[in-house]
Amino acid sequence: MEHEVAPDPRDLDLEARIERLVRWPLGSDGDRLVTLDDAIAANGDDPTLICRRILRTDGGPAEFANILRRLTLDGEACPDPEGIALSILSSVRNGRNGYERPANRLGVALILIPGAIAGLGLAGGISPYLLLLVGAGWIAGWRLLRRG
Repeated sequence: MEHEVAPDPRDLDLEARIERLVRWPLGSDGDRLVTLDDAIAANGDDPTLICRRILRTDGGPAEFANILRRLTLDGEACPDPEGIALSILSSVRNGRNGYERPANRLGVALILIPGAIAGLGLAGGISPYLLLLVGAGWIAGWRLLRRG
């Protein structure tokens, strides 16, 4: 009688996560973009093997932080290697690749600005025009945020 062993969650989509991690942009040195691939290869190691170990072992985040600790970009050392390593690993595990668009600031502004106007308007009394402006801003803001 054989027992079925559940797959290790660290193995799910491992190859795609390794590829995202290898290509993760760490910053620029002069006018050249530096990826994790470049940082690992500079030490003479195999980037794919190291990234597999980072994603697959419990000591991976510490190993990644050590790589970031040795890295200097434009003459500056990494300010928080442990925190940045954990943040990048979380992003890689969640399917991000480091090249996402920034958050839709217009949508956030269209929600926050009418809220501020409403706060100021409540101090002077509520008018139908104030309610119309705030409502329109909220609707436009939420639509923009859902679209992005």
